[in-house]
Amino acid sequence: MSTEGKVALVTGGSGGLGRFHGLVLAKHGCDVALTGHRNLEKAEEVAEEIRAMGRRALALKVDVSDPEQVSEGVAKTMEELGPIDILVNNAAFGIVRATTIVKMDKSDWDRDLAVNLTGAFNTIKAVMPSMIERKWGRIINVSSVTGTMGGFGQCSYAATKAGLIGLTKTVALEGARHNITCNAVVLGVFDGGSFYEVAEEFRDRIIKRVAMRRAGKPEELSNVIAFLASEESSYLTGEAIVVGGGIDLFTF
Repeated sequence: MSTEGKVALVTGGSGGLGRFHGLVLAKHGCDVALTGHRNLEKAEEVAEEIRAMGRRALALKVDVSDPEQVSEGVAKTMEELGPIDILVNNAAFGIVRATTIVKMDKSDWDRDLAVNLTGAFNTIKAVMPSMIERKWGRIINVSSVTGTMGGFGQCSYAATKAGLIGLTKTVALEGARHNITCNAVVLGVFDGGSFYEVAEEFRDRIIKRVAMRRAGKPEELSNVIAFLASEESSYLTGEAIVVGGGIDLFTF
């Protein structure tokens, strides 16, 4: 896939699935900047892995809910790596918080929206002007089947992931005539990241809900992201692509 020499920014790239997104993009020839608000050391470890592959990499401490930090991170990326061609909005909060609406604290709701949805808005707003100027860009938003199917005890996470799909379609419309595509990957259950923060009995129940009866490998998601970041995906925009092993199928 033709992404050689492109510059990618991956939010939430310090661990979990974000780490794999950065590594797979680097494998396909990208230089990569990774944000890690809570653990910059892990982001730097991923950056070192990318440098060992012969690509340039940058670890950034950025809270995506803060527009000023996002602007500073984008400016530093452009200064050290060059203009951003690819944006992967992967940062997320609230995935493992099992709290019903009546018991949920408003502060948790506000934080999840600020990171998961407003954070994506902030990063898109920061990188899109340069993409418009250069007439090329790829924006990939990481959504979830929780946003399309709902999730018991996950009202804020589900609401933000559903919101990302609406944001994706709007950005796709606004970017289309500038050769900028925007798509969402709607992930199911993956072997890594926050899935292992869920109690084992619930993990087993979730996997039995998947048609393939297994969790996905992180690379199986990252490979789709790499395709959406490439020139080969140039006529694909505004889509919400489910990568979930059939979790959204009727299974018995």
